[in-house]
Amino acid sequence: MITTGGKAPESNRGGMGLKEFWNRHKAEIGLAILAVYTLSLGVATADELFHLSLFPTKLDKMIAEAIADFDNSDPRAVQQALRDVREYGDFAVPQLIGALDGKAPRNLVIQSLKAITSQDFAEPEKWKEWYRNHQEDY
Repeated sequence: MITTGGKAPESNRGGMGLKEFWNRHKAEIGLAILAVYTLSLGVATADELFHLSLFPTKLDKMIAEAIADFDNSDPRAVQQALRDVREYGDFAVPQLIGALDGKAPRNLVIQSLKAITSQDFAEPEKWKEWYRNHQEDY
């Protein structure tokens, strides 16, 4: 057992207790917490406004999985994916527009966009132009 000669051991190396540290630095700590909170709100707001997908929701993930299944070798999985994307409706439009340049079969992406939006474009560029003009609706 280690003895300290009757003196109470210091709780930290600097000799400053937690209470003293808090009293001395609480303004700086509070400011740091406020800065981190403000920064996180700014990032979340930018994600929402600019559709950055930094924080995908469960629905976003489900839509992405369904679109990925458009390229499945099992026809039943493809049909289920088409039904799922149509069920997600307007929420799927931004990801479908993005999928026009992805791995998913373009004809299935366009078929889904037609079913959801009631628009009828054959070319991806026309879809992208339409989406740029109607993005606030989705």
